[in-house]
Amino acid sequence: MRSNSSEKGGPKLHAFTYVTAFVLLFWLPFVKVHYDLYHDVNEKRINFTHALLTLFNAVNVLICIWEMSLFVHQNEVQKTYRKLKKEVEKRRGGGGDLPTPLCLFEKITLREALSLKHWHVIWSTYALLDPSYVQTQSWGFWVDTGNGFVTIAPTIAMTIGATYDLSRFGVSPLAYGLIGLIFNYQMMYGTVIYFSNYTYQRYYERASFGSKMVVLFANVIWIVFPMWWMKVCFEIVKDGGSFRGTSLR
Repeated sequence: MRSNSSEKGGPKLHAFTYVTAFVLLFWLPFVKVHYDLYHDVNEKRINFTHALLTLFNAVNVLICIWEMSLFVHQNEVQKTYRKLKKEVEKRRGGGGDLPTPLCLFEKITLREALSLKHWHVIWSTYALLDPSYVQTQSWGFWVDTGNGFVTIAPTIAMTIGATYDLSRFGVSPLAYGLIGLIFNYQMMYGTVIYFSNYTYQRYYERASFGSKMVVLFANVIWIVFPMWWMKVCFEIVKDGGSFRGTSLR
């Protein structure tokens, strides 16, 4: 167990299983409620814009929690990073720049899965591709730890607002649209600057093709989906604060 956890008892499942369960828990109930409230009785199909945007938000909530671990357990991140780096360097001749198996495919207990400390291993592993995450003075470290603490609440609020009728709670859809525009622009902007720094520092030069694709894919997701959210929020604002006629309804 690379996270140096002392937990040994209890049944173990792959970390990815817990991750999947968490995302589904923060996603499927909202899809179900949205379907019940707004589906066309003649079509009986889910709203894919709502489903995909709220799926992104569910993943983002998970990432926010991991980013909190990056800040709170930075000493552990650095310690595990040094261990993983030595491990990878020993087998450098055999190829690969990431440990095997990856931390998401190691078996852990439920108690470990519920521990904020355990997930520091995500950043120790990713730091092999981008050492910014073991450098507390770097942009990557601060933009992600900041996002972890600041954006988790707006992310959940965006999902709730996209699912329920906000007027029933005394919340203006116009305010929702404006906040959504600002929030998602911030997320998109931060990702663009992060990826620009990653390429400017040429961290990709020593990475395998697969690792480059991991970094590229992750950053594209956090650019495309915030832009999609911005489009939806702009529709709400343009219509004077109404969800009617937007792709969320």
